[in-house]
Amino acid sequence: METQQLQVKIKKDTGSLKARKNRESGLIPAILYGHKQESIMFLLNEKEFSKALNTEAKMVNLKWDSSEEIALIKDVQFDTFGRKILHVDFVRIALTEKVTTNVPIVLYGTSQGVKEGGILDHALKEIEIECLPTEIPKNIRINISELAIGNTIHISDLELPANAKVLGNPDAIVVSVHFATEEKEAPEEEESSEPEIISARKPEKEEEPENKD
Repeated sequence: METQQLQVKIKKDTGSLKARKNRESGLIPAILYGHKQESIMFLLNEKEFSKALNTEAKMVNLKWDSSEEIALIKDVQFDTFGRKILHVDFVRIALTEKVTTNVPIVLYGTSQGVKEGGILDHALKEIEIECLPTEIPKNIRINISELAIGNTIHISDLELPANAKVLGNPDAIVVSVHFATEEKEAPEEEESSEPEIISARKPEKEEEPENKD
């Protein structure tokens, strides 16, 4: 597993005004916690961290002053549009202890079923696994070239690193190909060629009683 080096700055000042100035300077807030140690709040250079994210690296080496710690990227919060990074969570790790993390699933190849007019449904975009930090894969790659219409790949079908364990339902569907369904339009009611006949029955006249002298 690739490890990214990140230089950070310990966060000392608080307040909305200071936070705004930090963001304008390209710094984003972050926190490091875990291993029953004190949490540390610091600032990250947004551009440098974005580069680390683009490499799909999960493990980072955080450096500040004369200190450094190995950590995993636990959570990244974005703005409403998914562009600006608002906050980052890091969790401490030990290289000899297993960790749990989410790994993206990448599909490659063109499905046989899609060539035949089927629809590809990539239901599961990532899975949670447990393994040593140094053995975390960048992604899980699945060749879907032979996936025909009606075929399904489950979590239990995935090939993982030797010492990795999947957490979750092994029967969960990762990807499948199904028939394309077309919505049938409801048939319009045929207009009657004969005009509608409206009849009204006139009330019968009441018989006048006979005059009896």
